[in-house]
Amino acid sequence: MTSINTQYLYMHRISLITLGLWPYHRTILVKLQSFLFSLLTISIIIFQLTTFLTTECTINFIIKVFSRTLFLLLCVIQYNSFWINTHIVKHLLENLQYVCSKLNDKNEIAIIKKCGQIAKYVAIGFILVAMGSVSISISALPLLRISFLTNKSKLHLKMLIMTEYFVDQEKYMYFILLHLYSAICIAVATLVGTAILMTGYFIHFCGLFDIASYRLKQAMRINSYEVTNRGNKNKIYKKISHAVDIHRTAIEFTEFFLYNFKIAFSFIMAIIVICLSLNLFQVSTVSMSCFTVMYSIQN
Repeated sequence: MTSINTQYLYMHRISLITLGLWPYHRTILVKLQSFLFSLLTISIIIFQLTTFLTTECTINFIIKVFSRTLFLLLCVIQYNSFWINTHIVKHLLENLQYVCSKLNDKNEIAIIKKCGQIAKYVAIGFILVAMGSVSISISALPLLRISFLTNKSKLHLKMLIMTEYFVDQEKYMYFILLHLYSAICIAVATLVGTAILMTGYFIHFCGLFDIASYRLKQAMRINSYEVTNRGNKNKIYKKISHAVDIHRTAIEFTEFFLYNFKIAFSFIMAIIVICLSLNLFQVSTVSMSCFTVMYSIQN
């Protein structure tokens, strides 16, 4: 249990507390935080869809809006699925701690410690990639592009994430930016926090399978004389029984997690496929336009 607490739980605990998804100490403030996070991301989706009320609906426009809206919708589903299933997260966590606390063999403890180290490094990797992606997006691909009109003195604002707030976007530019950036940061944090939690769980599930394999190998390290000895036979049967027990436990943990999240994951997978398809279509359209322009210039 020490390995899970020190090498795995600490970083994951911080990320889930930040999101308000930690299954312990569900105070009123935590519930309010979760409500505000959900409201913020859902409101961005709504303000993107309201653009259909004020803009002519073309195929390119619809694809552009939904390619961004679906990403945020994915994050909303992910966030709320973990909020609803916090008892599942808590149950698995406590059972993992219980199973690991019962390990006495130093090699088995070493396997779990190794899993804790891997889970920690994976979590660090996810966090660094997410921070780098958000930083690059904010600096190199800003959400707001500002340009001066040649025949007018005012600023012309064009959102790369198209929204319609039904207010003067120039006047409330900073509030709109704050809303957009906050929603995107929450969305990315949700994906990262839940991803490192799931990978951490499954890394430890794999560790339990590894322990089962180790126990079977230890049980099979016998010679013909030891097999004929009745006392040794009982020891071998006991070792095999322990290996089967922890193997069954690992399977039960895996199936329990997947069963309770299967509906949310089904929606998430469908949204990922649609979102990727729409974005790839946009990329291919832009690429074809660039090739067409370059070809026309050369000719």
